[in-house]
Amino acid sequence: IAKEETIDIKALILKYSQYWYYFLLAILFCVFIAFLNNRYTVPEYSVSTTLLIRDDNNTQLGAENLLEGLEIFSGKKNLKNEIVILNSYSITEKVIQELNLGLSYFQHGLFQTHELFDNSPFIVKLDSTHNQITGVEFEVIIINERSFQLSASIKDRHPYNLISEKFNKTLLANIDINKEYQFEEEITSPYYSFKISKSIFFQADKIKDAGKTYSFKLHEIDKLAHNLINNIKINPINKETSILKLNIKASNPRKNIKILDKITDIYIRSGLDEKNIMAINTIHFIDKQLNEIQDSLSYIENQLEVFKLQNPNLDIVDKEFGTYFQKQKLDNTLSEQSVNIKYYKSLLSYLQNDNNASSIVSPTSMGISNPELNSLISQLLQLYAKKGDLQLTTTEKNPAYQAVLSQINHTKNTIIENVTNLISSASIYENDLRTRINSFKKNIKQLPEAEKKYLILKRKYQYNEQTALYLQQKRYEASLAKAGTESDHKVIDPARLDSDKPIKPRKSLSYFIAIIIGIFIPIAFVSLRDFFSDTIHSKTDLENTTKIPILGLVGHSDKATSMVVATATKSII
Repeated sequence: IAKEETIDIKALILKYSQYWYYFLLAILFCVFIAFLNNRYTVPEYSVSTTLLIRDDNNTQLGAENLLEGLEIFSGKKNLKNEIVILNSYSITEKVIQELNLGLSYFQHGLFQTHELFDNSPFIVKLDSTHNQITGVEFEVIIINERSFQLSASIKDRHPYNLISEKFNKTLLANIDINKEYQFEEEITSPYYSFKISKSIFFQADKIKDAGKTYSFKLHEIDKLAHNLINNIKINPINKETSILKLNIKASNPRKNIKILDKITDIYIRSGLDEKNIMAINTIHFIDKQLNEIQDSLSYIENQLEVFKLQNPNLDIVDKEFGTYFQKQKLDNTLSEQSVNIKYYKSLLSYLQNDNNASSIVSPTSMGISNPELNSLISQLLQLYAKKGDLQLTTTEKNPAYQAVLSQINHTKNTIIENVTNLISSASIYENDLRTRINSFKKNIKQLPEAEKKYLILKRKYQYNEQTALYLQQKRYEASLAKAGTESDHKVIDPARLDSDKPIKPRKSLSYFIAIIIGIFIPIAFVSLRDFFSDTIHSKTDLENTTKIPILGLVGHSDKATSMVVATATKSII
């Protein structure tokens, strides 16, 4: 009957305890390595911000109430869309541009390299019209308050065009730079062009920066944007709320706080711009009309001044009754009608040419009271917004996307028909006004020649003046509407450190792992040595491997001499 194999814990402990010095050395060595790792690893911190997203659950049209299970009608679909928008390339690119992240600055120590953000002792000013080298660190050693040493090794690099954001494949840089330059000196070659200026943090006069090693590196915008997108994690804080948490884990917490704050700022700003698109377009449209009117006003005003100088004895009394006054009132009405017709034609042009709906100006903001047209335009903008959301998460063949396109086409055709009728009726009214004005002109022509010319000039001036006042009033109303718009989303907590303690390296965990490894290495070493050993060390080795009966044992001495009796007469031997 085979003996059941058992593990003798006591024997194992006694066996490994003989090699206690191995354990001590291994633990000390591993703890020392952990200490070096903790001491010289650049700390990494976690930075987060929270953002409240408007929930569209209560603003949908009704079909979703019957088909709640379908994803395309789910209210939470809005939250997924907003995550995609927040982490989109367009927003990330704006963050890079507004924070000037395309250039990175570093300070080098003996074992650590720290990225500098808004505290570099120098600033690199690039010539945006010239080729530049990306992905290569230019080393800067500040010599004194006037000069610095610049060095770099550039191997097989195509220069980068900052404007087109593409590489110039016709040039290939293979150069080594190691030269002293002055601050503000132009540093140029076919592959790069820049100058280095001192910043407000430059303190060479205190010998603080002198002798330190710095470097800077220019990034490709496309690659930098994608890296930033991958580093930013955006997730709902739980399933029941529409609050998103944005998080970055990296070594420069101040930089990451600025990045997260800028992302939420641009996102909220974009949302406001989208809501204010009608007011913004109205202001742009009115500004364009005002520029034309102001030019006319200046020209006619000059003509009036010249006419008065040429006719110093002219005495015309303007009265608020009679032919001239009635004609002036009709001129004011005609100016308003002309602006309205221009608006209708502008709106018709946008729709017929299939331009972006973001260019549409609200009729209400132009003083046109037409509830039907205003409702149709509002409906069209909502459909375009819905189309934009679906483009981020679905394909063009998706039934929901095709349904929205069909609704957009139907709504546009309805608006075009409506606007065409409005242009027709407004043109008839405009022609009627012109006919009535012409009848008053005939009466004015009967006046003396000098008075007649003066009245004609004054009529032109007042016509343009009234039009300008009307447009200014509408611009003011549009500005008020724009200023009163509030964002649907808001930042709950600005970006900040999740903890003052770095997430990497975790010192306690490093020391714990070091101790575990320090214990495991001697155990593994002793176990492997015994496993591959072909030497019989004890009676147990024979009993475990053979069935040969044991008659007796021969003692073994580790002493240098085998004559044990002479030195230890009373020993057991």
